[in-house]
Amino acid sequence: MRRAYLGIDVGSVSVKCVLVDDQRKIIDSVYLKNRGIMESVIDCLAELEKDIEIAACGITGSGRNFTNVLVGGDVVKTEVLAHSVAALAYYPKVRTIFEIGGEDCKLMIVEEAILTNFSMNNICAGGTGAMIEAIANRMGIDIEDVGELAFQSKNQLELPGKCGIFCQSAVVSNLNMGANKNDILMGVCRALIRNYLTICKGNKLEPPYIFQGATAQNKALVRALEEELGYPVIVPEQCAFMGAIGIAMMAMEEAPEKTRFKGFDSILRASYELHNFQCVDCPNRCAVVQIYQDKELAGCIGSRCSKWDKIDNMPYRKLQECMGI
Repeated sequence: MRRAYLGIDVGSVSVKCVLVDDQRKIIDSVYLKNRGIMESVIDCLAELEKDIEIAACGITGSGRNFTNVLVGGDVVKTEVLAHSVAALAYYPKVRTIFEIGGEDCKLMIVEEAILTNFSMNNICAGGTGAMIEAIANRMGIDIEDVGELAFQSKNQLELPGKCGIFCQSAVVSNLNMGANKNDILMGVCRALIRNYLTICKGNKLEPPYIFQGATAQNKALVRALEEELGYPVIVPEQCAFMGAIGIAMMAMEEAPEKTRFKGFDSILRASYELHNFQCVDCPNRCAVVQIYQDKELAGCIGSRCSKWDKIDNMPYRKLQECMGI
C-alpha cells in the first residue's frame, strides 16, 4: 500500500483535499463547494483514493479547528503559512504571493525564501470572489464562465470596487443602459483587483508574482492584476489546491510516529451529532459547538478559555450552570 500525506483546506466557499507522496507529487485531489463543513469534508474524503496509508494529516483554512476535531489532524496551521509553503516549494524565488478567496483575501511577502510579512482582509467582500459570484448570479451567468466572457471585453468600463453592494448597483445601472455584459464583467474584475490591492499598501511588491487560489483560474482577474502591476503574474497549474498542498507538505515535514488521522472508514461510517449552546459562565459568552461521533464526544470548538475542552472533569451542576440550564 502506498504511503501519502493528506492535506485538507476548508475555506468559507470550498473544501479542497489532496494526497501527496514522499516526492511531493500529487496522487489525488478533490474540490467541492462548502455546503456545510461536516458534510462537505466527509464528501471530499469519500471521493479520494482509499488504497493509501495516511502517514500524516494537515488541516488549514477558516474551518480548520472544526475539521481537526472531525478527522484528527497532525498539523493544523493558518492558510497564510500553507499557501506560502506551497508557493515556495514550486517557485523558490517568489517574492510576492497573491491569494483571493471566496470571502477573504491575502497578501504574502517573501524575502530570501522566508515569509516576512502578510496582510489579510476578511471584513469586506468587495475585494473577494464573493463579489464576482453575486454579480454573476444577478446576471444569470455561471461563475465558471465569468473569466472567459470578461476576457472577450472590447471596451473599458469603470465600476466602483470599494464596496460590493455599490458595485452590484452600478452593474444593474449599466445593464439597464444596455452595456455589453462582457464589458461589465471585465469592469467588475478590474474593480475587484483595485480593491484587493488596497490591502497591499505599505508593502513593497516585487516579482516574481504568484497568484493562487481558485479565483486565479479566472483569466480576466489575472489580466486585471497584470494591468495594475505592469508585470506578468504566474498562476500555478494547481492554483486552487495550493493551500491543501502546502499543509500536506507541512504534515510531511512534521509527521509523527503515529498519525492522529482517524482513518477513512472510521470517518465515513460514523454517525454525527452537533450540540450548540452559549456558555454563560463568564462574560465571554462563548458560542460552543460539541461534536459527537457515534454518540461519543469527539471534541468542542468555540471555547476561548478552553473550559469546555475537559468537560469530563466538570461537576454536573456546574456543567448545567455554564450551559444556562
